[in-house]
Amino acid sequence: MNPVIRTTPPRQPRIRALAAGLLALLALAGCEETDPLEAIRQRQATGDYMGSIEPLRELLETRPDDPEANYLYGRALVLTQQASLATWSLRKAMEDSEWLVPAGTQLAFAALHSRNFNEVIVVTTRILEADPENMPALMMRANAHAHWKKDPESALADAARALELDPDAIEAYEPRILALLALERFEEANEALAEAGRRLEEIEASEEVLAWHCSTTAAFQQESGDIEQARATWGACLDAYPSNLGVLSEAMGFFDSQGEADRSLELLRAALEGAPESRRLRVVLAQRLRLMGQPAEAEALLREATDSENPVLAAAAWMDLGRLRQAMGEYAAAADALERALDLVDGTGEPDPEFLFGYADSLVLAGRLVRALEVAEDLPVPAHRSLIRARVAQKRGEPARALEEFDEALRLWPDNPWARYHAALAAEELGDFERALAEFRYAVRIEPGATDARTRGADLLAAGGALRLALQMLETGWARAPLEIEGQVLAMRLQGLLGSMAAVSNSLARIEETHPAWAGRGLAAAGEGLARRAGPDQALAMLATAPGVDFRDPRYAAALRALVGFAHEAGETAAIQALLEAALTALPDSGRFQAIRGLDLELSGAPSEAVREAYSRAVALEPRNAVALAGLGRLALADDPEAALDFFDRAAEADPLDPEPKLQAARALVAAGRPEEAAERLDALLLEHPYEVEAAAERARLDLERGEAGERTLERARRAARFGGGAAAFELLGRVHAERGEDEPARRATERAQALREAQESGSQASGTDEAGSGASDS
Repeated sequence: MNPVIRTTPPRQPRIRALAAGLLALLALAGCEETDPLEAIRQRQATGDYMGSIEPLRELLETRPDDPEANYLYGRALVLTQQASLATWSLRKAMEDSEWLVPAGTQLAFAALHSRNFNEVIVVTTRILEADPENMPALMMRANAHAHWKKDPESALADAARALELDPDAIEAYEPRILALLALERFEEANEALAEAGRRLEEIEASEEVLAWHCSTTAAFQQESGDIEQARATWGACLDAYPSNLGVLSEAMGFFDSQGEADRSLELLRAALEGAPESRRLRVVLAQRLRLMGQPAEAEALLREATDSENPVLAAAAWMDLGRLRQAMGEYAAAADALERALDLVDGTGEPDPEFLFGYADSLVLAGRLVRALEVAEDLPVPAHRSLIRARVAQKRGEPARALEEFDEALRLWPDNPWARYHAALAAEELGDFERALAEFRYAVRIEPGATDARTRGADLLAAGGALRLALQMLETGWARAPLEIEGQVLAMRLQGLLGSMAAVSNSLARIEETHPAWAGRGLAAAGEGLARRAGPDQALAMLATAPGVDFRDPRYAAALRALVGFAHEAGETAAIQALLEAALTALPDSGRFQAIRGLDLELSGAPSEAVREAYSRAVALEPRNAVALAGLGRLALADDPEAALDFFDRAAEADPLDPEPKLQAARALVAAGRPEEAAERLDALLLEHPYEVEAAAERARLDLERGEAGERTLERARRAARFGGGAAAFELLGRVHAERGEDEPARRATERAQALREAQESGSQASGTDEAGSGASDS
């Protein structure tokens, strides 16, 4: 898609913002000096929450501890769909006893809406300590406990207390029934459900509440194992409440759980046909189509809505289309769509600050950095401006500058998990791993599932040898926000490193249930961890006897490949030949298994032509087979580095998660006499995999060969030594110090290398799995 060309004069939001601020100040000037908030109170009383935000920002610049100003500011942000910006101000207001209840209620409401159940419970508990009969706080806490499922007994207690205070509080039945189901007290849940039904008839409940009761009845029948009755009840619910999104969502969950995803899709299509103006239905259908591998239809569905004659509806449709394209990784097209939305919004009023921030961020993702900075200058929220400037600096490879901007953003918005996360990435790039870990931990405390900070932070801890701490970080908040699959695979590697075989079995079972295509990767990761802890023979035994694993299933190809590698390391290749042959016999045309055959031949020292033939057959069967492509790259590296580079690049594209092909591509560039390009590749690799020891060492060696030994060279060498590079890494570090004329650090690093070599020769070198970390440092 071509960039959108503006046909109207550029906006002047900065001028409008200044004008709004001036009007607010004039209004304030007309009030008594002792009550500068009066004009803002009046503005909010008329429903003009958006208009109150800028005057409140200006007031908080001079009165940051004013509890009422903080409350009004937080409330305005929540009620203008900017709840993520409101947390800090509402917490500040809660410090004052007079504002604890109103500010806490607003904060808990926003947290419940975003499913941050821990925050809801913490805040409402404080409210109830001050006001034990506060019904809104009691109901929010009951629902948080019920939906979190971490403490259903507390949900029951809160629901009972709510009904004691107000017997007509029908809404208390929802957390009560959910808690009983979580406790598997099905008979009591059935009685509560029936009682709720009777009460609903007595009070002539709204359609929304009746729809809830219907769907809860169906869910109860499903939980009780009566699938056919649940199916019938869901049908009745859908007939009675065809446009109710709650019923539709829960019914889709039922059909999905029964392996009837097509039925769920059919329900969505029918619902949208009955309510073609429903934006939410259209977006949900588009998201499902994308996840089912039909992105073109998903885009066409949203694109259709952009033709609306109503500019507000058309703008919303362009926003939705932009977000869909971002999810598909089409960042330039996403920025174009959001630009179209902005043009339409300009004609209907002032754009929402969150949308403007999202548009600026889309420009960063699309690589339109100059334009992103231009838009940032006009963002009305100061924290947003700093965040975009920080993101642009990151994209330009200026991590120090990025950290400065993140520091400013975090001063204004300390509870932003994404800012914490990206600040950690910038710190990683600088080699400041203590700061990086602190920011990852802060991001996880704020919202465990907002980013992959748990996985990145755990990876950092594991690289330093703190294995149990790494596992603890991965497990943080799992009940509320399940860990992404990459983190689950890392957890299995850590469990192998710790020798926790029971945990490995449990993790494998969970992955087989939720991400079956990743089962082989997870088992291979556990094997890699165990091999490092106890040797390849132990990993070989563990994998070969893994219960319920069929190595003829391509899902376990990664585990079979690891098995072959361990067998060769242990000198027990006969043990795996039968498994490999069985897989090849079962599926002779599987590219995965043919690639493993090639690896087996390569490791056994077979003639290169035989190895090449096996890998080539795998690529012919499966052109994007990363294992075979990397194997062909290794075969070509010595004689034809340009051909090797092509193979390694294709392997990296086929499996972006594996750093090895990218490292080998850099080495191919060195062999081809292109060290500058190799350096760029290694820098990019270290951004993705900052603890990749060989990449850090290779990057430092490249600098030394070119006569460079600057701060970045030193940081790369230190990184290789810190994260387990062993004697070779310390020797490299000593060379860097010597090149810099730093004799004493050079001597210490060289002595450390010698000590490690002697320990290795005597067989006493640590496995790298100690809890204190490697302690690798030259200082």
